[in-house]
Amino acid sequence: MIEMCLKTVFIYFFLIVTMRLMGKRQVGELEVSELIITFMLSEIAANPIMNKNATLLHAAVPIALLLGIEVFLSYLLMWFPPLKLLITGKPSMIISNGEINQKELKKQRMCMSELISALRQQGISDIADVQYAILEENGKLSVFPKASRSPATPSQLKIQVDDGGLAKALIIDGNIVESNLKNGWSRERLTKELNRKKLTLSDVFLFSVSPDGTFYIVMKDK
Repeated sequence: MIEMCLKTVFIYFFLIVTMRLMGKRQVGELEVSELIITFMLSEIAANPIMNKNATLLHAAVPIALLLGIEVFLSYLLMWFPPLKLLITGKPSMIISNGEINQKELKKQRMCMSELISALRQQGISDIADVQYAILEENGKLSVFPKASRSPATPSQLKIQVDDGGLAKALIIDGNIVESNLKNGWSRERLTKELNRKKLTLSDVFLFSVSPDGTFYIVMKDK
């Protein structure tokens, strides 16, 4: 039992390092080769945990090999872009200039109900509002609404808009985020602001401040 626990802990952290080296991707954004490697990693990692006769090397060596293949393949695809078409394919234009490409739909084995569902997930309620819809290599649908249905941008309205920057969370769940205490913020100033609002640190679930100095406070549920 102890050996199984130790194997589990080792493989867990080894997989974390491996996945970090492979890059940050959500499951829905994985390409075909990345998805295959992910499935293989799960099978390889489970083998030494469930099989008492298997050592950690039975998992570490294949995982390291798959990592090497993935890294090498990613660089290879950068050096030889045509090779990417053979491995990951290319985007498919499902809707072009407002017209549905029925031939491409059949080629991708995508029915109209699936297309309509994917459009709804993109916030499109009427397919007539779509100018372009592209099925990407990872299976996600990129949608571009018609100009008449697109929200007006500040540049189109000739309005000057300043970049507000990013708000910083200074307190999360009653704990001060030390790394965000910058730009004039310190523990002393934060405590002073809480006292001014008659709050204690333990009362606050979230305390964030925007670059213009605006506070946003969420109290803990009692």
